[in-house]
Amino acid sequence: MKKTGLLLVALLASVGHVAPVFAQTTSTATPTTTAPAVSADVAAQDFGRLSADGGTASEDIGLARQAIFDGDLDAARRLIADAAMALERAKVDNTAFQKAETDLQPTKTKSAVASHAASASSTPVAWLPIDGELVLDEAIDPTSEKTAAVASANRHLRAGNTARAANVLKVSGIDADYIIAAVPLEQTRRDVAKAAKFIKSNPYKASEALRDAENAVRYASVNIQAVPTQAPSSQQAPAVPAK
Repeated sequence: MKKTGLLLVALLASVGHVAPVFAQTTSTATPTTTAPAVSADVAAQDFGRLSADGGTASEDIGLARQAIFDGDLDAARRLIADAAMALERAKVDNTAFQKAETDLQPTKTKSAVASHAASASSTPVAWLPIDGELVLDEAIDPTSEKTAAVASANRHLRAGNTARAANVLKVSGIDADYIIAAVPLEQTRRDVAKAAKFIKSNPYKASEALRDAENAVRYASVNIQAVPTQAPSSQQAPAVPAK
């Protein structure tokens, strides 16, 4: 878990130029002529670690829904119990971050983000990061070479080799987004508990509760710029004296 938890922070430190991105956020800071560099630690501190137990719980939830669909209620009951235990462990794995639902993306794709539903909460709650992957920056025209480079970086990242992942991005000169999938911790625990309550008496309601847990997934992203854009400099090189 500690190794997984440090993956994104190590990747960002290796690349060295990052910017955190949330959907539908508005900055209240006073504009300045030059933006300060964003450190890797600051960019990643809110959602830079993935929860292994959270990921396990998410998988168990999906498998439990499938088991209910297949009529295997015994397997569904076991998977729901496993998901509940995994979420209990995830409560104390120090990976959750505090954000409001309105600050997160309802889809992975930023350009396709629609307005949040009226029911979306603006109150910060604990979100459990359950998965993460590198994707090509949406502003970049995709090519087979760039897509292959991002896929290669993802393989290195999942293997724990952040230096290789960062090097692939640097050598390729690719700007990428690291997309985090997260679930609201307490709401997910309630949905799983509801599924456990109804799995014997009303499997349909149990499946509905699990579906609610799956539909609660939201996304956040960190932009990783492998080739930082040079800011215009107000200083000019000294003139060479004429001979």
